[in-house]
Amino acid sequence: MSTSKNTHLIMLAQSLEQPRIVKRIIEQSSEYQQVDVIGFRRQIHTVKNYDVLKNYKNITLKTIGSIPDGKYLRRIFAYLKLVFFLYGKYGIKPKKFYVFGMDLRIISALTLNKKIDYEISDILWLYKKPPLRNILMIIDRNLAQTSNTIVFTSKGFYLKYYNKYVSKEKTVIKENRFKTYGKVKPIPRVKNDRIRIAYIGAFRYGDIINSLLITVSKRDDIDLNFYGDGNGAVVVKMKKYADEYSNITYNGPFKNPDDLEEIYAENNLNFVVYNNTLDNERVAMPNKYYESGYFNVPIVCASGTYVGERVLRNGMGWVSDIGTNDISDFLNSITVEDLTIYHESIKKLDKAEFSC
Repeated sequence: MSTSKNTHLIMLAQSLEQPRIVKRIIEQSSEYQQVDVIGFRRQIHTVKNYDVLKNYKNITLKTIGSIPDGKYLRRIFAYLKLVFFLYGKYGIKPKKFYVFGMDLRIISALTLNKKIDYEISDILWLYKKPPLRNILMIIDRNLAQTSNTIVFTSKGFYLKYYNKYVSKEKTVIKENRFKTYGKVKPIPRVKNDRIRIAYIGAFRYGDIINSLLITVSKRDDIDLNFYGDGNGAVVVKMKKYADEYSNITYNGPFKNPDDLEEIYAENNLNFVVYNNTLDNERVAMPNKYYESGYFNVPIVCASGTYVGERVLRNGMGWVSDIGTNDISDFLNSITVEDLTIYHESIKKLDKAEFSC
């Protein structure tokens, strides 16, 4: 990537609401005189985190449309619209792209006279079954090999799936450290009256969330608070439990980072137990790890994951398996005193590891 002031960068984003993408756009704007951001809104998001881009004079934002979550065939028309837009605006003249995700990396490959930086924060083909998985794997590794630079948000992605195919010279590891924008600060003391669990972000793992709901509904000494949005059926179930149990709340979407200090201050355990049967999740580094490290809130992650290893190594919390009995056993094994001890341990860690 650039180390000097360049003229023009075109950034393609499939989710303009994603805080990680907004943060990367702002980072790139310091390296280029002009940054054109072209992308899509996601139907599962309602909070416009990208509004902050209006504060940067050298960033222009063009929204192509809205795309459904996880329904890639229905995105085809939106992607065709993007291709026509790119040729209509930039033609065949030389151009520099920064793209997020495999789908937009493929789109950028359809243009002429370009150099491409490619950011990988999720490995799409790991979610597929053979033979589609094998086909997409070959395509993606070829796209990575032919990119100018490949940015990984987890070192685990590179070591596990790309190091034999992409040279170190073309590789950059940019972990998704938390960007505060000067709006929030670490929490000096966590709540110590009872266990208060926060589930923050996109609600992607229905079975795990269901296990958590079942477990907490049987415990009147534990609070469970949901913040975010996601799959409609999962949200319906959350609201149902919140209506029936006074110790479970559904708080809806939030603005990142503006609302996060208040959210973490109301809780003392960050629940980040994602599906460890999925290959991508085993090596990913969720942004919640960095938020816990910054806000000094203990965290529990799924066992057998790269992020779980980091949590244990840094003395930030625990790991748990994903079944209902596993989650119940974990919650039975911890106390408020344990949470306070880990909170004090996290406070001693260098915040530069978690924030930027």
